[in-house]
Amino acid sequence: MAKSTMSDFSPSAELICILRAKSYREKRENYKTDDYISSLISHSLTSFFSMTQKSFLMPGNILSPQIPAGSYEFLISRIKYIDEFFQSRASEFSNIFILGAGFDSRAIRFQNQLLQSCVYELDHPISQKNKILKLQELSIPSPPNLRYIPIDFNQQNLSSVLPELSTEKEGKSLFILEGLIMYLPPGTVDSIFSAIDICAPAGSEIIFDYVYSDVLAGKNTSYGSAEVLEGIKSIGEHWIFGIEKGQLQTFLNKHHIKLYDELDANILEKRFFTNKREETLGKVNKALVIAHGIK
Repeated sequence: MAKSTMSDFSPSAELICILRAKSYREKRENYKTDDYISSLISHSLTSFFSMTQKSFLMPGNILSPQIPAGSYEFLISRIKYIDEFFQSRASEFSNIFILGAGFDSRAIRFQNQLLQSCVYELDHPISQKNKILKLQELSIPSPPNLRYIPIDFNQQNLSSVLPELSTEKEGKSLFILEGLIMYLPPGTVDSIFSAIDICAPAGSEIIFDYVYSDVLAGKNTSYGSAEVLEGIKSIGEHWIFGIEKGQLQTFLNKHHIKLYDELDANILEKRFFTNKREETLGKVNKALVIAHGIK
């Protein structure tokens, strides 16, 4: 998650944690996720912002009108896609890098699958310290193979730390950039992908999500697009990087990454919100896309 201008917490990181907690408690078909760590952390968040959001944890279909249409469904889709990948394939990777980790809990939740991997969480120093303190308060131990790497992506180049980390354990790497690149300037995004291009061995993979560039320009009127852009602004943060629709492969080609999977709202709805009777149970925000690439 991007670091806000506030000194001690990121509103977007706390909001995502709270919504993850809500999804863990869901009773609705296709809405439930398995992030029990977020459920624990969410109760320990004490910022004024988080306290005003706790109504999201109420049972049933209650969501604040401040949550843009389809954003909760996109979040659930993203959690499920990456969680399923960790469950089935994360053990293949010697090194796992979670960039902009926020309150991500996969190193803890999937520690049995990651026993042979080195896991690195790279995040803003203040956000990372806040997370570590929350885990300590809750007596949730970090796995011995997890390392916290403080980094401000707007001030430091990933290439300054990645070469050293990626050589600690030989083998292919997995990079998770969840809810990250839309908050960063284009030059910073380019430097992150360039560092991965240079340092990651062949066969490494990357999973990230992105926003269509026409959403940033206010030209996309598809389901939830205008609302999500305004929703981000309303909590004091901003999306500043997007990829033009249909140009994902061109973007990846620049960094020698092959497109493995691209999941837009229509694909996500069919995969995660369609029941056995082919009924659609939830509509996904159309501003956002999940991408999966292989080096």
